[in-house]
Amino acid sequence: MLRFFRFNDPYRLLGVLIMMVVLSLPIFINPLAITLQELKDIVLGELLNSGKIMYIHVVDDTPWFASWLAAAADFLFGRSLLARHLIAMFLIFFQASLFAFILVRNKAYNESNYLPAFIFGVLCFYSFDMLSLSRELFAATCLLLALNNIFKEIEFKVQRDDVVLNIGIYLGVASMLVFSYSLFLIGSLVILYVFARLSFRKALLLLFGFGFPHFALICVYYFRGGLPELAHNFYDANFTFHSINLISWHSIFWLGGGVILFFFFSLIMQSREARFTRYQSQLMQVMLIWLLVSCVEIGITRELTPHSFITFAPPLTYFISHYLLLIRRKRIAESMVWIFLLSTIGISTAARLNKIKAVDYAHIFVKNSKYESYFQGKRVVVLGNDWGIYKKNYAASYFLNWDLSKEIFEQPEYYENIIMVQNSFEEDKPEVVIDEQGLLAEFFDRLPSLKEEYEKSGLVYIKKTKRKQ
Repeated sequence: MLRFFRFNDPYRLLGVLIMMVVLSLPIFINPLAITLQELKDIVLGELLNSGKIMYIHVVDDTPWFASWLAAAADFLFGRSLLARHLIAMFLIFFQASLFAFILVRNKAYNESNYLPAFIFGVLCFYSFDMLSLSRELFAATCLLLALNNIFKEIEFKVQRDDVVLNIGIYLGVASMLVFSYSLFLIGSLVILYVFARLSFRKALLLLFGFGFPHFALICVYYFRGGLPELAHNFYDANFTFHSINLISWHSIFWLGGGVILFFFFSLIMQSREARFTRYQSQLMQVMLIWLLVSCVEIGITRELTPHSFITFAPPLTYFISHYLLLIRRKRIAESMVWIFLLSTIGISTAARLNKIKAVDYAHIFVKNSKYESYFQGKRVVVLGNDWGIYKKNYAASYFLNWDLSKEIFEQPEYYENIIMVQNSFEEDKPEVVIDEQGLLAEFFDRLPSLKEEYEKSGLVYIKKTKRKQ
């Protein structure tokens, strides 16, 4: 295995692709239930493809680029999870290949090889949900492109304004996919200041590149008259340190136990055996800083899942590949490659099959709704967090994110809230409204014409059917 990928031959990447296809087959053939984030993206994509405008007609905090990627995925694949997982696998392969090319081009190791592509691919199978077509996966691609330009700036140390501008733009786009990735802007400023003698002018250029996508978005919503909604639903909602752990840290350490051990082995080996050039030493320090920034970002990410750790893949790939290449005895090196592969995939497979009780995936999946058997194929509004109802139904109206929507429904005394509820129901009338907290009654009292269209059955409002005359 090691001997195969140790050659400087781009065709070795075909081996990485074949390996990834083989590792993906069990997930494709015997998939698990839909995850919460996958269902959210599907529902959001359906709403946007129905003609609604994000933030104005959809009350949700999903970053703008991520929301339109969800719309594109819905347009292309509908609710097919297999198609989404296939695209995710090829996107991971692209990232693995790109990172390998970056390391070869920048002579990160003493020998040019494509082992990092193999290691990157294996790392991205440490948990089954890494194959989901997530916003983190798209954002990680932007971060890799930014990292490539950081290496260029460190290598040449000349006045190449386009390189610094590109770094800012890639980071800006990444932050509009996952807002917490804005932290990599700070990490990039530190890296360029330490290793590339970043001038004040270039720092401003980097900040301008980062801010340009946001400025363009603000201009679009300003002319659409939706600037308050953009500010509240995107920037205010995402500028927070509040996070939801859909998986415990205990489970994460079990899933990544083998990877963590190999990372520590690599640090020990490099401190003893590595012989770096000055530039290679700088690259190693850059990857270490990148890893530290990833650790900080994980601490403030909105929803902690196994695939949230995609930003760890490049630095871990760099260090683990270095460790394997530094082992002098070929048999031992080859054995360690197989141990890394089998331990990572073995733990991942056992956890997916629920054979490791320490790994709890329960909160990642969508919980079944108690109304699921009563309503199917309906256009539904849920005044709460019952996402399970959307597995066999479709979202209607404006209100998707309950954390943001409840501010509206808990304040019926405000005129603008009444108008918003009225407009949302008139433009996209739901057939079913699940209102377990009884919040809709006060709005219906103020909107009698709307109230006449629904009849209440327990905690549910059902749209009346028109009788034929």
